[in-house]
Amino acid sequence: MKERNKEDIVVINGEWREEIKRAFEQSEYLHDEQDFLDSIWEVSLTAFDIPREVQAVVDANSNIFISVGNPGFVWFEKPPEGMKLPIRCWIHTHPFGSAYFSSTDWKTIRTWEPVMEEAIVLGDNEGMMWKKGETHTLHYLLEDIPNWVDGQMTLDDFAEEE
Repeated sequence: MKERNKEDIVVINGEWREEIKRAFEQSEYLHDEQDFLDSIWEVSLTAFDIPREVQAVVDANSNIFISVGNPGFVWFEKPPEGMKLPIRCWIHTHPFGSAYFSSTDWKTIRTWEPVMEEAIVLGDNEGMMWKKGETHTLHYLLEDIPNWVDGQMTLDDFAEEE
């Protein structure tokens, strides 16, 4: 098995960490705000030589710790300095597939569950969320809400005239 090595990562966008941090600040430090999640997804697809898994961990003080891995696995080379427990949320991407918690993801969740509140995995226009204490995960698809167009029926079409 090839050893994980951050030196193999070719960075195309040197500002990728700052972009994620700015999106987090603009979300007013809400880790489940869609623009913030979209920024993590976009970085995982475009900031490197190939699409790669990216993770963001939000700690108890709303500090964010970010790393990149290979296309199928993400890790921190060393424990993040200054991270305060509990973890508010662990977010990571699956850049080549669906949003689902893999067996490795479930092992990570079960390991950190005593000190982690939520986990989110992002896939292609979808996400899955685990919340501590819940009996089910939430899987969602991102779809645009259609715009109203001329000629489309509205509630006024059904109103009785007086």
